[in-house]
Amino acid sequence: MSIKRFYSWESLKIASPWICLIVGIFAYLIGYLLLDPDTILRELVIKVADILIIGVVVGFLTNAAQFLGVFKKDLQDIIYAKDFVNKRKDLPELWDSISKEMFKNKFSGIHKQFLQVMKGYFPTNEVSYYDDYNAHTTVSWVDKEKGLVKVENIIHFDLICDSKERFTYPMKSWIHAGEECTPISKISDIQVNGKSFEMTDSKPELDKKTGKLCQEFNVSLCGDTCYSITYKREEQYNIHDDYYLAFRSLYILNGMKVCLDLPEDINATFIERGTQHDFDTVNNSKNRIEMKYKGIVLPRQGYIFALQTI
Repeated sequence: MSIKRFYSWESLKIASPWICLIVGIFAYLIGYLLLDPDTILRELVIKVADILIIGVVVGFLTNAAQFLGVFKKDLQDIIYAKDFVNKRKDLPELWDSISKEMFKNKFSGIHKQFLQVMKGYFPTNEVSYYDDYNAHTTVSWVDKEKGLVKVENIIHFDLICDSKERFTYPMKSWIHAGEECTPISKISDIQVNGKSFEMTDSKPELDKKTGKLCQEFNVSLCGDTCYSITYKREEQYNIHDDYYLAFRSLYILNGMKVCLDLPEDINATFIERGTQHDFDTVNNSKNRIEMKYKGIVLPRQGYIFALQTI
């Protein structure tokens, strides 16, 4: 270090607390040990020492507080950094605490109930969400006098998972159990990542709660985190017993396109089913309705086509 730099203003600022401390200590020694007790000079020297020592202590405490504030901020940056958060074992508890504080301001009376509802939408199994869900439905007459219609659905979507471990994906088909005729429901042509899936025979069973027939297939998947799934569903029933076509999502869904083709003498009305935003109309002609949804569809949300014969 050069002599010029040693005697610089910056060096003086850095050394000033130590200078004040040393001068204050010497002033105490002089005042208490060398000067007469009853003199004004003694009191003056001790007062100067008090000022110097107290100034050094206050300055130290101020710097310490500033240091602790910076240290606290750095510690928070570390704790809430993405890499650190990913390794935490208490993420559900952390999410609960943060969400409660967020909801308390706007939903002070119902923030606990609101939090429980929000948690109900989070995936609890291997499936994370559907991506790019496409449904093409065609309605045609089987016997117009009896009101029998055939509904063909071709479904395609990507199933996104959070691991490559084996799990079972359920495919269900619901149909109204009519009184005058026995409805028909069939799932076929299942393909996973371009490969055909071997199906086992499954007969529809009556659900006593809903009064509908339910046919279910369990598809075993493993080895990937994205499964491109396509399948065909055919139904035949009396349109007067069941006049609407509905979809209710089982998982979180990202992006959806639906297309409905109709015969000349059946009209349809499209209805959103609890979605946050409206569907965009792609085509709404006499025999075809095409709708598109950009964004997230939550579980138990979807759409309805209400059919009406002319």
